[in-house]
Amino acid sequence: MKTSVFLEKLQEELEEDETLTPETNLKSLESYDSISLLAIIAFVDENFSKKIDTKHFKDIETISDLMNVIGKENFED
Repeated sequence: MKTSVFLEKLQEELEEDETLTPETNLKSLESYDSISLLAIIAFVDENFSKKIDTKHFKDIETISDLMNVIGKENFED
């Protein structure tokens, strides 16, 4: 998946007004809460067939961290 498409879809999923970048800190987003955490997990599972354990989220601060957990090989520029 193109990184730009991923960022757009994630922004839609989180219903976030702010444009997301790989450097965006997830915890700083107004819409980031336990519900959005579940939405991200479902979004990743749906789009990448990858299950993310909720305990991984303590180490995920930025969207780039999330992309690393998903696997950089799943993204193209």
